[in-house]
Amino acid sequence: MQTATQVSGSGTLSPQHRFAVLDAWRGVCAMLVTIVHIPLAHRFQGTEGFLNMQMFVDFFFVLSGFVMCHAYGTSLSTGKTGFEGFIIRRFGRIYPLHLALILGFLALELVKLGATHTLKIDIDGAPFTGPRSFESLGANLFLIQSFNLLGMTSWNGPAWSISVEFYAYIVFAVVVILAGMRTALFAALATVGLAGLVAFSPNYIFATHDYGFLRCIYGFFVGCLTYQAVMRPNAGTATGTWAELGAIALLVVFMVLSGKNASSLAAPLVFAVVVYVFAFERGIVSKVLHTAPAQALGLWSYSIYMVHLLIFTVEKMALGFAAKKGLIAVTGISTSTAKLWTFNNAGLDIAFFTLQIVLTLIVSKFTYDYIEDPWRKRFAAFASRREAARTAGEQPNPAPVAPGSLRIARGPGLR
Repeated sequence: MQTATQVSGSGTLSPQHRFAVLDAWRGVCAMLVTIVHIPLAHRFQGTEGFLNMQMFVDFFFVLSGFVMCHAYGTSLSTGKTGFEGFIIRRFGRIYPLHLALILGFLALELVKLGATHTLKIDIDGAPFTGPRSFESLGANLFLIQSFNLLGMTSWNGPAWSISVEFYAYIVFAVVVILAGMRTALFAALATVGLAGLVAFSPNYIFATHDYGFLRCIYGFFVGCLTYQAVMRPNAGTATGTWAELGAIALLVVFMVLSGKNASSLAAPLVFAVVVYVFAFERGIVSKVLHTAPAQALGLWSYSIYMVHLLIFTVEKMALGFAAKKGLIAVTGISTSTAKLWTFNNAGLDIAFFTLQIVLTLIVSKFTYDYIEDPWRKRFAAFASRREAARTAGEQPNPAPVAPGSLRIARGPGLR
């Protein structure tokens, strides 16, 4: 028997319905992306199975398209929610935390500048150069850093994905307002994104600062198609524990066997299978993902994804300073993509790895409670006020009242 939170496939869910298990999946994926970025040298670094976890960003794109269809598809297509209100809400959802992280990285660059001039120590490279140059700051502030303008990911690296996702919101809103929730149109947009990656991306699905928008459009509208599949009558009848385990097996096999080749382009389709199966919440894995820890990960997922690189950057600067001062025995290893560290002791390395996870969770809860959630609510309230004012302004003027015909009903409080 289905619980109250399970999807019936009837297409009658309200926009307030929460796909709790999919929220938990978002948290799991955010943690897996975080693990990839932990600056620790270990035997899995450089292996395709490990690096492929970067593709969990595509899970976010697929799920974003799914959620936008659910929360806004009907209201946008019927005019209940206007373009302005939608964009204000989406801006308020992603930008305040993005800005806070930019300010955090800006503070670190100022620290590096001070250390360079006063202590004569180079901490993690020269300040305001490379990925954190002044030239790239404006692009990040305007969320255009991932349109092949800078030649690299910059400032808060993971934010490349929210820059392209914001513009995917705009495409989605325009399409739905003008044409409604059209399956053929969603499929066409997903195909355009995929074709663009095939034609232009040198790294297939692993496009970021260059062709990340195409990657996002592909995954986002695959998510829209997935939502429509979930909401079809009698959908999900074959889902359950075995289907959930099968979806996870498919995901694991894909992550292990794929790589920076054409097979990676199947990532959004694999994630679509996972989203479809777990949207119905009918198996034993869903029960686990309904538990409080999994739900907390889902709640903090955006913060986890956004804050972890700032935490790791602070630690790398501290490790570099301490190593140069001879305070700790730590080895820095430069790879083609990152600066990694090792204590040359398995126990210390494991402790360092665990510390990264714990610190990320602590900081993410803080940023969710004091930045992400309050500002999301402020922007949503602002959008609601704008919509209410516009609705009131569109009401027809009342018919004129003839002189002497005005009557006031008198009650106990009127004299």
